[in-house]
Amino acid sequence: MKVTLKTLTPLHIGSGEKYPPCNLVVLKEEDSKKTAVRLTTRKFLEVLRKRPQLTKEFSKTLTLKEVENVEDGVLYEVSLYSDFSSGKRNPEIPEVVHHPDGSVYVPGSSLKGAVRLALTWHVLRNNRNLLEEFHRNVQIDLQNHKKAFYRTNEFLNGLFRFTLRFTPSEINTDYFRFLRVSDSQTLKTQLVVHDVGIFYVARPNTQPKTFPLEFVPINRDFVFDVKFVKEEYDYFLTHVRKHYGVELPGSIEEIFSIVNEFYSEVFKFERERFKKAKKNFEKLDTSKIEERFQKIEKALQSEKRVLIHVGYGGGLMANSLFILLDEETRKQVRNIIKDHGKDEAPLTRRYLVQSENNSYRVISPIGWCALWLEDSQST
Repeated sequence: MKVTLKTLTPLHIGSGEKYPPCNLVVLKEEDSKKTAVRLTTRKFLEVLRKRPQLTKEFSKTLTLKEVENVEDGVLYEVSLYSDFSSGKRNPEIPEVVHHPDGSVYVPGSSLKGAVRLALTWHVLRNNRNLLEEFHRNVQIDLQNHKKAFYRTNEFLNGLFRFTLRFTPSEINTDYFRFLRVSDSQTLKTQLVVHDVGIFYVARPNTQPKTFPLEFVPINRDFVFDVKFVKEEYDYFLTHVRKHYGVELPGSIEEIFSIVNEFYSEVFKFERERFKKAKKNFEKLDTSKIEERFQKIEKALQSEKRVLIHVGYGGGLMANSLFILLDEETRKQVRNIIKDHGKDEAPLTRRYLVQSENNSYRVISPIGWCALWLEDSQST
């Protein structure tokens, strides 16, 4: 089955690598928008050999005049919306995961991880005993000051696995063995380097801390092959499923329905939290982000679209089971990671931001996408 993921907001799935701004060569500038190219490693090293003084100027972009024969060393095109004035001496740019030829893709593991989180939420929410056990493990880790939350993670990691007595160890009883997700097809597209601002929910935001990040732009489609192996699932239905104490989905359609339910709840929380903190954004231009929130809300109204959050920018709400905890426990969890006392949890949000005339425009949340199936029959 083909599944399409469309970016509703800029998307960042990091490769784990960073590069300095001087890896970018600006080709032109129009209406405060700069079009640049990122050099291949080979070309970049060639430029450094010819201009060793660049090692002292990593925080600036290059001009076309400073680099000869750019055409033979272009990895991909970039639109620049960052002036790299984050206060860091050498602000490196975290890159998105991409193919060696410069095209971008979404790893199947990223999509499957988001699905797994949604199904974990579904199981816990519909099984009181498991939910209580989850809460107990969180409290034990808090009492022991375990930042890694070992007991909680061990409990969650085993939630979809069940080993039957006398069952050979090589038989995998993990529910997710039946859901197979490929990496997406690669896509040639101009990327965006944009500043991200850190905004506080319970404090006035006038001069947010910013940093540059590389993104896939909005309205880009990524196509995956997704399969739910029903033949192998029969064994699971007969011997294992009953031990979960809650109905698990038996098709891709059922799985994606749960995904949509979970991320719709997360988005509603995000939207309400922004509205609640509106007074702390009153000195900033928020018209653009409010338009983007409205567009995501429209996607929620489509019966054929599935809302999902992928990659960076969702914080604890979109990337963990924070939504299943009460406010006081959220504060305790947050404080064991970094102590912020009685402040709300989550305390900060990360949004795209643009500096204009010594003020800031808040542009967009990050990582929200829509999914849909090309046909309606699982295979």
